[in-house]
Amino acid sequence: MRIYTRLMLSLLIAVPFISLSTPAQAARSYLIELVVFSMPDRGVDEKWTTTNPPLNTRKLARARLPAQIMEEYKEEPVEIKESDFSSYVSRIRKNPRRNIILATHWVQTVLNPANTVIARITNRRDLADDLKVSNTNIKPGLNDDRLASSQPVLDGFINFYLTGQYTLEADIRYTPVYRPSILDEDPASGPVSYRIYEKRRMKSGELNYYDHPKIGMVLKVTPVEMSVE
Repeated sequence: MRIYTRLMLSLLIAVPFISLSTPAQAARSYLIELVVFSMPDRGVDEKWTTTNPPLNTRKLARARLPAQIMEEYKEEPVEIKESDFSSYVSRIRKNPRRNIILATHWVQTVLNPANTVIARITNRRDLADDLKVSNTNIKPGLNDDRLASSQPVLDGFINFYLTGQYTLEADIRYTPVYRPSILDEDPASGPVSYRIYEKRRMKSGELNYYDHPKIGMVLKVTPVEMSVE
């Protein structure tokens, strides 16, 4: 009995030292590289007849632009300079059937869904919807939410998180240019938007292709070493 008591006391004394000597595991940082491009229409799947198909507004509210995310770091990692992702972008750019809408990259730590960084994926300079039909002299009978801008609009987010495995959620909406005509009799023939929504496991170093009848995305994640300000 005395031996058992001594053993238990030894363990109770040793456990705090074991815990203190084991450093907390740091969240790993990843470089995320992304290119989004449009393609000739191959069908009508995943199509909305409104400029605002549903996106997760709660996650959009948390999302930050890639440039804002990169402000946290002192300098660009070597992995960005040595990346061959630009070669894939160049190949897409040379393809006459592909039109690049956005090419971007950022670095982030990957945490649980509640705390991880969400990246806002958009080509809009102004995130406020300030273009209204009421401010134009085109198609006065068209509702304000049915008028697209004078350029293709890409909007959405990339949510990269860890829950036992690395998971990437992509929710992206694309609205091509739409110019209403006074000859249009049916507003339903107005602006059409397309949406990609996917959630998949991620492995570093692999190219991931997201296919859609109208738009495509190529994404790559690479582990990096970053120094934070």
